Amino acid sequence: MKIWSERDSDGIAIGWWLFGIAIAIVLVVSLDTYLGWVVFGLFLYYVARPISRWLQRRGLSASLASLLTLALIILPFVGLLGAIVVISFGQLSTIRPEDIEQLARTLFPGLDIKTIPTEPTQLYDSATQLLREPSVQNLLSQFGGFVGTFATQVYNLFLALVFVFFLIRDESSIADWFRRTVADEETTTYEYLDAVDRGLNSVFFGYTLTIFVIIVVSAIIYNGFNLISPPRMAIPQTMLVAVATGLATLIPLVGRSIVYLTVVLYLAIIAIETNLTRLWFPILFYAFMAFVFDNVIRTYVRPYLSGRMFHTGLIMFAYLLGPPIFGWYGIFLGPLIMVIAVQFLWKVFPNILPGTSSATDVSTVNEEAQSPDGPIPPGHGGDRTGAKPDDQDRGDSTP
Repeated sequence: MKIWSERDSDGIAIGWWLFGIAIAIVLVVSLDTYLGWVVFGLFLYYVARPISRWLQRRGLSASLASLLTLALIILPFVGLLGAIVVISFGQLSTIRPEDIEQLARTLFPGLDIKTIPTEPTQLYDSATQLLREPSVQNLLSQFGGFVGTFATQVYNLFLALVFVFFLIRDESSIADWFRRTVADEETTTYEYLDAVDRGLNSVFFGYTLTIFVIIVVSAIIYNGFNLISPPRMAIPQTMLVAVATGLATLIPLVGRSIVYLTVVLYLAIIAIETNLTRLWFPILFYAFMAFVFDNVIRTYVRPYLSGRMFHTGLIMFAYLLGPPIFGWYGIFLGPLIMVIAVQFLWKVFPNILPGTSSATDVSTVNEEAQSPDGPIPPGHGGDRTGAKPDDQDRGDSTP
């Protein structure tokens, strides 16, 4: 005798939904420790996807294209990213209070140096006050955990890379399954998730990758100029300055120019105080950065990566608030949450308002250009990032 008959049970669907929700909760709780690496893997997926698709269009199988992309692009990229982080923290640890005081005297001759904490007791009090902020505490605890469990994090990185490999290889199958089982292309759910996919491509492949490219290029330039710099005229802490240059790209209007102009001002003051004939160095540095570096970024790097689907202010706050709130992986999770929220407001929210029969797709204003990864495999819908034509000449308001 059957104890349970599904055919005549009206509550079977509700029961399965509850069971599915329970499974989802168990997975979320169990994988909470790996959230950062999952988000980092998602970022690497959007970096690798255009390359893998390019290889597949040239006849390579999905598995081989994914493997080559992972081995030749993603692994070197992760190694370079790790080197940037290590060198940056290494240079940050070598900064002494006397160096900060000297920099302040050079850039701001009229500044009261006594207001800068240089004594051990002052530094301790300043650090204690800073650590009282919960967000900073969270950031430091995340970084401390990363350093203290290096071997574990290497294993987590391996898991993230495996995650990226299967995402790249099986993306078409996953999209086809979703379209057949969950929602077809005519539904709001599909349109919303497709918009999220395009938004993440714009942010991760566009803005984030642009920042990393600018950091690498500017670090090479700063170290190259130090090779020909006159005595006592070297650019200090070149990797930290390069990181600041990349991050400053998110600042509207002034952008990365605010960083290298500060370096020019610093070098010019030193030249004036020591030997006026050395002014050639800051002048040459400014000319190269303004007329060569900026033009290369505007002409080649930024148009190719093309991360202009969202307002620059939204992108800036997503990157700046992510790490203090979530920790080291906030630089990836912050933009992810921003994309999910903004696309919900664009695609779904107008449709669920009372008395609204149809919604105007305001996102189409910013989705006119084809993304750099070319045609999309079946099941992925459009993958576009775009900007209005006049956005090309707005200076440094976007990367």
